[in-house]
Amino acid sequence: MNVRHLLHWLWPDTLKGRLSILLIFVTITPIVLIGFTSYFWFYQIQMEKINASYETVLRGERDALEKAFDNFASVSQLLAADGGLGDDIALYIQSEDPFEKTKYFRSIDRSLTNIIYSNPAIHAIFIYFEEHYKAIQFENAPLKHRFMSATIDDMPFVPLFRANQLTYNSPHPTVRDNSDKTVLSLLRPIPYGNGQIYYVYLETEWMHHVPLGGEDGGTAGVYHSLIGSDGLIRYSNLPIELREGASLDDERVALSAFKSFAIAGKNGWKLVSHVKLSVYEKEVQQWRILYVIMSCLSLVLTVGAVSYIWRMVYRPLQTMNKAMNRFSHDGNHLQKLHTRLTEFEVIYSSFRDMSRRIVELITEVEQKEKRKGELEVEKLIAQINPHFLHNTLNTIQWLALEKGQREIYDLVKVFTRVLQYNLGKRSMIVTIREELAALNDYIELQNIRYDHRFKVDSSVDSDIAEVPIPRFVLQPIVENALYHGVSGDQDRVVVHLKRSPGRYIQITVADSGQGMNPDTVAALLRGEEGKSTGIGIGLNYVQKMLDVHYGDLASMSIDSRIGEGTTVTIVIPDSVKGEGEHDQGVARG
Repeated sequence: MNVRHLLHWLWPDTLKGRLSILLIFVTITPIVLIGFTSYFWFYQIQMEKINASYETVLRGERDALEKAFDNFASVSQLLAADGGLGDDIALYIQSEDPFEKTKYFRSIDRSLTNIIYSNPAIHAIFIYFEEHYKAIQFENAPLKHRFMSATIDDMPFVPLFRANQLTYNSPHPTVRDNSDKTVLSLLRPIPYGNGQIYYVYLETEWMHHVPLGGEDGGTAGVYHSLIGSDGLIRYSNLPIELREGASLDDERVALSAFKSFAIAGKNGWKLVSHVKLSVYEKEVQQWRILYVIMSCLSLVLTVGAVSYIWRMVYRPLQTMNKAMNRFSHDGNHLQKLHTRLTEFEVIYSSFRDMSRRIVELITEVEQKEKRKGELEVEKLIAQINPHFLHNTLNTIQWLALEKGQREIYDLVKVFTRVLQYNLGKRSMIVTIREELAALNDYIELQNIRYDHRFKVDSSVDSDIAEVPIPRFVLQPIVENALYHGVSGDQDRVVVHLKRSPGRYIQITVADSGQGMNPDTVAALLRGEEGKSTGIGIGLNYVQKMLDVHYGDLASMSIDSRIGEGTTVTIVIPDSVKGEGEHDQGVARG
């Protein structure tokens, strides 16, 4: 695309195009400027608020863990020797008297029960005697089988940090049987007697202090990691696998889809929360969606404004353009234009006046051409075959010699009516009743002339008898049937006129004669075939008459098969232009 085409695309030649470009520009510009300004301002404020929210939650979780660790230390101190429950534990271990041993066992068990009830956060407790035949005793719940026979060194606990002699273990599965919960635990060695040691094990559920997070609980999309005092990963509930014992920096690629917040404990350990970026940026994303919606709404309003301007300015122009394009001889389609804009109405009014004048001129030309066609038809009518008059007079002379005056009188009477109808000049429009009466006179005359060898049956629906019709529509068709379709005494012609749907009249003339081939039919329509008997006007006259008075509204078809006869069908409207002027001056008697 060269520079010229680009400029044409940005600044089109049409009024509608330029208005659209201008309105879109003045709409998008403030949206973009305000959007960028508010975005950076909102982003800074919102990110600070979100970060503060996550840091506050993380700080509360860290404090909860510190409290749990302090509780571990306090409870384990109750089990220490030198004045605590540990003295009874030492006597229990060292005593060999069964009675005394039982007494100390009951006392220790009762004390442990009180400790558990007074510290509901402690869910499991047992004491491990390193050199005793039964290493684990005083457990408050059944333990998993693998712990019952394990040595203290085989315990699958990973230290999180150490404080004095206390070892705080990273989150791990509970030691209790029939449970898979994640817990924090403490393992504390307590010396007694002559350098002997027993161990106290305490555990608390991890989720009581730090929500599981992720999809299982807590805040959806928020996960946790625990970093030991050595700076290595000791626990993580992320949906991705982190290498235990690696540092967070080593897992930076794996954590690229998360936003991390870290807070340190007082013994060097760290709690890290990992927030999915989709969750972390949720509020910002909601703002973006709102911004897009508002932008789209602004564009919709712009499109509405363009549409309104199109209706106000461009549509009147388009209406005038369509009126000019579909300009016809009938100016009724040029209705008054209501735009409420004076300029357009003045222009359109001038165009209507001009088009009305053009229509008048065209109508004047059409009338002249129509009159020219009517004169040609009248010329055809005037060209009555002189042989017809000659033969008719010969018939009258023959009857005068052979019959008598009565027959001559009848013949002359019928012949007079035929001549009066055929040579009538007052109007070309008659009624179907009059046309059918003239046809019957013509048939009677021909039967007298040819010794009654023609059989013609005519019928008309009573409700169309007064319908106007051009003269000489029936007579040429019947004449064609008589001289081209009737060859024997058994042949007959049937004429029927009836109403057709849509305010039309159907005229059917059918004969049972020998039929015609397509070439003969075409020649008849052109006026090239036909005998010089009768009136001799021909079917081409009928077609011209239909064209003059009905135009495309009328149709004529000929269906002829050799040996089966011929049917001529004409369909015309039930009204004719100028039908008020009927030929009322034709004498029928």
